Amino acid sequence: MSTMYDTNTRLLKPQRTLPISASPIPRSSSLTPPPDSPTPALRPLPPAILLLALPGLLALPPTHPDFGFSLFLSLRSLRQCLTLPALAPDIECHAWTSLAEVGMRVMESGFCSQEGGCDWAVGIHTEVEKALSKGLLIAQKHPSLRPLRHHLTLLHARFAFTFPSSSTSPKFARAILRRLIASFLPSDPPSTIYNAHLTLITQMTTPPPSNNTANASPAPLGVPALQATLAAIDTLVTLARKNHHPRIIALAYIIRLRVLLRAGAWTQVGVALDTAEAVLGLMFDKDGKVNNDKDNINAMVNAKPDDDALPRWNSITAHDVNALSREYSRVRITSHQEPKSEEESTQSDPAHASLVIHTLLSGTIFFTFSGNIRAAEQRLVALHKIVDSGALEGFKDGIVQIPLPPHPPLAVHTTHPLILLPLTFLVSATAKRDPVGRNPKRRLWAEAAISILNTAREDIELPLWASLADRDEIIQRTIRITADLLSELVAISIQRSEFDAAEKHLDELLTLTHTHDLFHAYIARITLHAAHLAHALGDTERAGVCYRVAKSVDDERNAGAGYIGAAACAGEALLRIGLCAQAQGDGEHLNIAVNEDTSGDESDWLDTETHALARSAIQRCHGMGGTLEAVGKVVQAAVAGARGEIVGAKSHLKSALSLSTLAGENHLRALLLAQVGAQYLHTAPAHAMETLAVCETLGAGMGAKQKDVDGGKGKGKEKENGDDGPISNAPLRLWVGERFLEIFKRANKPHRVAKQEVYNAMYRGAVEEMRRRARWPSTMESDNDKGPADSEDVRMQNLDPDQDVEM
Repeated sequence: MSTMYDTNTRLLKPQRTLPISASPIPRSSSLTPPPDSPTPALRPLPPAILLLALPGLLALPPTHPDFGFSLFLSLRSLRQCLTLPALAPDIECHAWTSLAEVGMRVMESGFCSQEGGCDWAVGIHTEVEKALSKGLLIAQKHPSLRPLRHHLTLLHARFAFTFPSSSTSPKFARAILRRLIASFLPSDPPSTIYNAHLTLITQMTTPPPSNNTANASPAPLGVPALQATLAAIDTLVTLARKNHHPRIIALAYIIRLRVLLRAGAWTQVGVALDTAEAVLGLMFDKDGKVNNDKDNINAMVNAKPDDDALPRWNSITAHDVNALSREYSRVRITSHQEPKSEEESTQSDPAHASLVIHTLLSGTIFFTFSGNIRAAEQRLVALHKIVDSGALEGFKDGIVQIPLPPHPPLAVHTTHPLILLPLTFLVSATAKRDPVGRNPKRRLWAEAAISILNTAREDIELPLWASLADRDEIIQRTIRITADLLSELVAISIQRSEFDAAEKHLDELLTLTHTHDLFHAYIARITLHAAHLAHALGDTERAGVCYRVAKSVDDERNAGAGYIGAAACAGEALLRIGLCAQAQGDGEHLNIAVNEDTSGDESDWLDTETHALARSAIQRCHGMGGTLEAVGKVVQAAVAGARGEIVGAKSHLKSALSLSTLAGENHLRALLLAQVGAQYLHTAPAHAMETLAVCETLGAGMGAKQKDVDGGKGKGKEKENGDDGPISNAPLRLWVGERFLEIFKRANKPHRVAKQEVYNAMYRGAVEEMRRRARWPSTMESDNDKGPADSEDVRMQNLDPDQDVEM
């Protein structure tokens, strides 16, 4: 060290001031040998041990640039090890096992593919099969190698499932696992036993890999497969209870919940969710009831579904709507456990945090689907509380350890945090159904998630045993989440009449799906968005074509039981009903008798084809969740109104209004309030005015812009000029304005009539401008041949008010 630095510039050591006493015993250290003892010579490792240890020393994650080179060197070292003579049985068995593991990583990473493969990976499939058979043969002959026998059997099942051939198949893989489970002894480690059970459940719920369906959405489980999977989960629960392992019990219940969600068994999901939440200690107010808010009791009572007719005194009012909005915004979470202990348990135990996050995600999805916004909001608040506490930092590589004392822990591959975070935002955007407001939360969550995904770091933290397939799966899932988020932005933009933004997001969605070969998986949803956009713009011809295409594509993929197909069928039915109503001319009411019904004495102005389509839509919407259930009631009300069944129409409208209120669907509720107000236009004008005023408020809020900030006072100030302010849902506001004008004329209020005519002229101009928007080329070409009748103003009193419903 003295030759490297100048002594003139070197800092001087501080002088010792304490006396130094000579010690007769020299100091000794466990790290350095005594100076008088000779240094022991290190024994060289045997070549077999060194070659067998090299793959572990050379292991790199799939995100490392030298990942392929590490696999190449690992294969070389294992092949060299197996060529050595007189190998001990345990060393040879370990070598065959390592060769099978490394070979499967090479195959999963695509180094042996026909296009773009590597020469050193040629024939690796046969080599892995040989390694598995050789290793299993040695392990069966030596009882001391029983743990390796179990591990090799699990590898064999995974190999047969992931890489099927003439001698292997997914069915053969499940048979291997069942034989392994039946051969376990009480002395075997619990982690190995649980691993076999979880692998069997995973293979039963996962479709076998295929090049044709690599980017396609997995098909739902059939009834036989679902029953077999639930039986396997029950077996795991019984075993975990016998061994007193509560974390495994919770894991099994959450797997059961996710299996039922994926299978669409909604009647069983509620019970499974209650069980999973009870096991994890999650407790919420049942059905979102809050007993200490006395001001909102009437609103809560009115929000309950009721199949009776809609009496005038029990219909929704402006006060009820505002009270319901305040009530839905108040989320109460009650738990018998202390919050601090729950947070500490979540932060200290990554396995518990992962289980809780997945349960809350599933609960939010279920209650959003079933149309219970209060219950969904409660779980959403708890979900964000856990995610914001940093719980995702506990398993950055997507692996959680479930302790099984006194035995080794069980390593479980869970959803990667890079997927969980944007997925939480996606579920939040989906659960926020209300499009009313200057900056709705549905759009906020979707835009925030897209921003996170666009700025996400490229280095994905993965375990050392992962492959390029694991990395590609994470990337593919993030792309799918991005597509779902763009779909949410398209929907909210259409609901808020922000058509430029809707077209922009729809173009981005098309580009994304085409770039990443996902268009065939999203074609039905994209077509449905195109139908809703054309429907909202008044392009009825294109809307009808898109509805039929979306229904046809979704029925082909989901055997006529898909959500998109049901929504498209309902949209087409409402479109045809509206066109039939428009064809009857300018009537004051939709229930005017025009054509005689062939089946009876009552009037009916719907044709046979529209009736058949409406029946199909009603049948398909039944049992498809709160929103589509309400849409089905809207179709029923429209058909009843066409037949002149006023009482029946009111009953269906009341049911739809209750369902949309519970689901927080203000977009659908605004249209329902317009229809309800029209029912009392002549019999109870005061009540009609009150209901239509609420509808007008909701229509104005669907498209409201941000306030202009006054720099002097720092307060937001709305624009007062009607030409500068947004019109929002112009067709709905024009329809309501015409109803107002009719009431004012009958009440002989000339001042109000003059003022309303000004507003209606402004709304009518917005509707005409909306209809003059640029269409797609095919539509523009067809528009040149249309007559003047096709360019009329949108008069919602002549159309079914549910024409603009977004599903």
